[in-house]
Amino acid sequence: MTEDTHTHDRHHVEGAEEARFERFVSILIASVTILAAITAFLQTYAGTEASKANRRAQAYSIQATTRQLSGAVQFSYDWQGAFQTWREVDLQITAAEQEGDTVAAERYRRLRDHLATISPMLQPPYFAGDWPDSYKYEADLYVVEATRAAEHFAAEAARGNGWDGIASAFVVQLTLLAVALSLYGLSTTMGTWVRWLFVGVGSALVLLCLAWMALALIWPLPELPDDAIDAYAEGVGLAYQGRDEEAIPLFSTALDVAPDYASAYYDRANSYYNLGNYEQAAADYAAAKANGRDDVNVGWNLGWTYYLLGRYDEAVQTDVRVLELDPTVVGVRTNLALALMAQGKIENARIEYDHALNEAARQVVEAHAANQEPPSSLWYYLDAAALDIENLLAQVNGAPKPWTQAPAAHLVTADFGALQTFGAEQMKRIKEYTVALEFTGRPPGAPSSANVSDFEFGQEVLDAQGNFERYDTGDTFAYGTNDMVILFDYVGLRDGQSEVWKVYVNGYEDASLRVVSDWAVGESGGAAKSISYAYSNVFIFAPGEYTVELYIDSELLKRGTFWVLEE
Repeated sequence: MTEDTHTHDRHHVEGAEEARFERFVSILIASVTILAAITAFLQTYAGTEASKANRRAQAYSIQATTRQLSGAVQFSYDWQGAFQTWREVDLQITAAEQEGDTVAAERYRRLRDHLATISPMLQPPYFAGDWPDSYKYEADLYVVEATRAAEHFAAEAARGNGWDGIASAFVVQLTLLAVALSLYGLSTTMGTWVRWLFVGVGSALVLLCLAWMALALIWPLPELPDDAIDAYAEGVGLAYQGRDEEAIPLFSTALDVAPDYASAYYDRANSYYNLGNYEQAAADYAAAKANGRDDVNVGWNLGWTYYLLGRYDEAVQTDVRVLELDPTVVGVRTNLALALMAQGKIENARIEYDHALNEAARQVVEAHAANQEPPSSLWYYLDAAALDIENLLAQVNGAPKPWTQAPAAHLVTADFGALQTFGAEQMKRIKEYTVALEFTGRPPGAPSSANVSDFEFGQEVLDAQGNFERYDTGDTFAYGTNDMVILFDYVGLRDGQSEVWKVYVNGYEDASLRVVSDWAVGESGGAAKSISYAYSNVFIFAPGEYTVELYIDSELLKRGTFWVLEE
């Protein structure tokens, strides 16, 4: 066979191999083109489903907002308008009867009865005496339905996000398939092993897309059944009324239907907490966090519940995590300090209290610089921080109050003596910061040399002609008291200094009894300060414990306590 014959045969074989390769690549290109068409269809379908879910979410959002706002407006009218007017007329009836004016009392009574017809809140089942069940009224009026709509919004938004994620995945897959097609096409222009490298890389991309497509198709979308939402919303309505024992089974029903329902865990935890079942509350808060609610509210409540259980390390870790999410939350910072204090880490607690008060001062300064008021919650959290220390000290002293929230004394691992000293110091410091920031906008100054004696509490005793005779002093007073005089001696004060009196009833300040003025009775001497409802013949001091505090230029100089007995 001649050389020409060999060459011709070799060319013939190479031509046949080239033809087979091209047919193979053509089949790959056709297959991938079909796959791309399927992917494009799925991408369009996923995008359409995402749009549908997002439109439904928007509709539910509008519905929830509308129901919330309209309900709040209606309740405001019913409470501020109808009920407050009804109550004012009812007080006039009492005053008229006390004056013996039966004609006026009857006239006011007819007006009161007429007012009761203008609001459903003043009628059964919400009104059966002197005070309406406003929480039940609000729950029926808008809370349940607004919650239901809000949960549907969250469910549809999550579903829309799921479909958006799938649609985006298909877009990337289409891009990869386009690259694979390009590699297949280029492979026909290459020789030797390079063509197979292009085919191999292209095929790997196709296999990746196939696996990714299969995963996208079988991956479960967020699903929150209507039954779970309905049970949850009804549970929220009951919990809003304080009916936690009835709410818990409904939250449990929601979780039976949707075991990963984070909000149901969170609200069931709140109900268990309200009932004093802190172990179960902590478990549910942790479950809410594990199922996606790793937010400030859940972490805040979980950390506090761990503290009450004496699980201080977990409380500290949880509070630190919350502060990573939002370092401006003063209430969590003071909770962190409290947990450190309870386990004897006094210096660490001091650092955290420093951070908390510095943050509070920063927020006040920034608000005033912007001609705004600091959030009212700031004062609440500072007051709560002081009360939490007081509660802890009462617990370790074996004298807890009915409202005390603190770990059991045997769970407090700090040295009791060191705890007492540090706790009293920090409680006074927090209180002084609170008054200084609220009234001056800056931290308190250095302590003064002023001194005030222990308070005596008394009531005026008048003679037969109605002239003052003496003070009847004590620390316990009968039901019906409407005026209290605080007696004390003082030295080292100056006229013109700011004077603030605060009155706490069962641990919480009654702002209506707060007195703010300038000191005006000289440098030293004796004084009598009245806190009173004597301007009215209707209002009296409710039974309970009353703690009175005196601040001069934001410095807490003295506090004392008296009690009003039950009827």
